[in-house]
Order: sequence, then C-alpha cells, then structure tokens
Amino acid sequence: MISREEIYASALSTFKNESDAVAALKDTVDPDQLCEAVELIANTKGHIIVTGCGTSGAAAKKIAQVFNCVDRAACYLNPADAPHGDYGLIRPDDIVIIISKSGKSREMVDLIPVAKLRGGKVLCVTENADSVVYRDSDYRILLNTGPEACPYQCLSSTSVTAVFALFDAISIAVMLYNSIDQNYFKMVHPGGGIGEMLRD
Repeated sequence: MISREEIYASALSTFKNESDAVAALKDTVDPDQLCEAVELIANTKGHIIVTGCGTSGAAAKKIAQVFNCVDRAACYLNPADAPHGDYGLIRPDDIVIIISKSGKSREMVDLIPVAKLRGGKVLCVTENADSVVYRDSDYRILLNTGPEACPYQCLSSTSVTAVFALFDAISIAVMLYNSIDQNYFKMVHPGGGIGEMLRD
C-alpha cells in the first residue's frame, strides 16, 4: 500500500510522461508519412478498417468512431475473429489500419497478405521499424514515444496516448482536407451536447 503523497506523485509522473511524449510527436513523426496517411484516408472510396490487439484494439475502436464522425466510414476488426471468416469484411479500395507497438503480433502479421489479396491497402502505426508489419505494409507511420508511464513497462499507457493524439491529428486534418464544416455535423451529430450547441 502507498500513501496519498505517493499516489499523487505517481499521478504527476504519469501526467508528465504522457504529455512529454505527445508534445514530442511534432519532432518524432515524419511529416511525409503523416501527410501521405491523411491524403490516403481523405481520398478513399472504400471503408476504413481499424485493428489491433489488446490495448491497441481498444484504441482502434475509438479511432474508427472518430473517422465516422468526419465522413470516413470506418469499423473495428477484431483480430481474433478475423481468421475465422471476418477477413471477408475487407473489400477493394478499403484501408486496413494496423495499430501495433511491437509490429510483431501474429494476428497483424497474418492479416497483411490477406488484406492485400482482398484488394485493400494497409497502413500501419508501430514503434518498430524492423518489424514485419512495418516492412510489409503499403503505408506506415513510425512512432517513438519512449518509456511507458507504467514503472514496470507492462501497461500500454504513454504509447497508446500518443496513438490517440496522432489519430486525432489525422482525423482533424482529414476533416479540413475534405472541407467538412458545421453543417455536416448538424446532420450526423444531432444528439447530445454537440447537437444542442449546433442548434443554437
């Protein structure tokens, strides 16, 4: 058991670790890789399929939801179900986005050749430039977020926070690239506080 002082010190350490990693994205993300991904997503005529294992899978669900908000039809693909028939989701012109810190997850490695055979394009986000996922993807974004906030380096914390920030940046850039304005949001987001704000 730790004291309240130690609890708060741990929280401050996490805040600093994660905020420093997000702030460093401006220096660590390759501008050409980022812009290429934005143009690919903004111009696609297909769907966006986002996948990942574990915490990356949880991030993938959120990323798909935000793409739907900016007029890019998207869904999450469960990597455990994919080789049991759900590969059939992938169609020509679709973009399959793989989130994998290590770039070594077997499910992700196996997905790439099937996605290409089905006519999809593969975009990976990983921290491992030497991985099969990085090498075999059509498009790639390399992250370098440093140590996790978790002192044991077991919890995906800082790395997934950086992934969220990266795809928030991509989604907003896609929105601006495609000239999506508030009139669009009035149509697709009439509920909740946003809908109420737009009706005022």
